[in-house]
Amino acid sequence: MKRLLLLAGLAAAGCSTTPDGSSDDPDWRSAEEAYLSGDFNAAAARFQKFANAHPNDDRVPQAKLRIGRSYLALGNPARALQYLDEVLASGPGSALEGDAHAARGMAFHGLGSASKAEAEFEDALRTGGDEVRRDECLWYLGLSRIRQGRWDEGLGDLGVLLKNHPESPYAARAKALRSQPDRAFSIQAGAFSDPAGARRRSDELRAKGYESEIVPEGGLHCVRVGRFTSWREAQNEAAALEAAGFETAVVP
Repeated sequence: MKRLLLLAGLAAAGCSTTPDGSSDDPDWRSAEEAYLSGDFNAAAARFQKFANAHPNDDRVPQAKLRIGRSYLALGNPARALQYLDEVLASGPGSALEGDAHAARGMAFHGLGSASKAEAEFEDALRTGGDEVRRDECLWYLGLSRIRQGRWDEGLGDLGVLLKNHPESPYAARAKALRSQPDRAFSIQAGAFSDPAGARRRSDELRAKGYESEIVPEGGLHCVRVGRFTSWREAQNEAAALEAAGFETAVVP
């Protein structure tokens, strides 16, 4: 099943002086340019080229981390995990370790393994200090627990997010989720800035026998189908919707 991965915090870390004197290596500059421009296929290939050419460079773990995040952005969390495992195995230091755990949490979130995602986001918050996006980790930690049916714990994480990071781009979604009257999941089949686009999608769903509603959220008009008490049940129905030609995401 296709999943919409909410990715943030792909900002580049600074360069370091390296044992082999390659701080100005053109492979590294080329890889960074591709990464920062959002050309993630090229970034993954170029960071791999850099790692192969400079195996003793102290930026190799950072290169592997960026390869992993590039594959996340490309919607390939399983491939991303291979590189993120290598980052952690290298003993990269607290800042990079926290970021690797956060990226692994995103990968498991995308693969539908809520319990493994939860553990990774906990490790990211524990080891990353202020070097990781704590607001992002708290948002996905809360979602991971909610996906497992532990609503009180998950909503508590979102409360910490709102208290400590009120200006976060995740704050509006956290507030909306904490204020919703019931504890259920829906299938989102599109989010549009234009209300007409949302109405068209709703009509398309209705033509195929699916009742939908349009929910405003953060300036978007979200088209949602169904109310499910369990995340797994909603996922199963989302698979049927995707087979009918709609891209979906399960949301609380």
